[in-house]
Amino acid sequence: MAKVIFMHFDEKTDGIYDAKIGEPIVRLAKEKGIPIPFESSDYSKCLVKVEHISDEEPTSYMEDEELDELVKLGAISQEDADICQQFTVSPKIRIASMMMVKGDVLIKPFKK
Repeated sequence: MAKVIFMHFDEKTDGIYDAKIGEPIVRLAKEKGIPIPFESSDYSKCLVKVEHISDEEPTSYMEDEELDELVKLGAISQEDADICQQFTVSPKIRIASMMMVKGDVLIKPFKK
């Protein structure tokens, strides 16, 4: 089990939740009433900031599609995307609908 902390989404639902490793963030957020929009047609609406609170990488490895979308949206630079691919790490900005829990993580809304 991992600890997923949602912060600054909604005062009533912000908090610490247990999640199974491999569980999609979408499922956990919907289940707990966390107000994260999950748009498959407009990924800019479901960007989140991710902070590692454990030694291991807390979210799933990113597919090239997600990195490409993050660059296209201006959330990360192409240089950041290249580093993520080279070292198999994820950036601090993620597309919530593409994330899975891998370890303890703090998730906040992303504001440009």
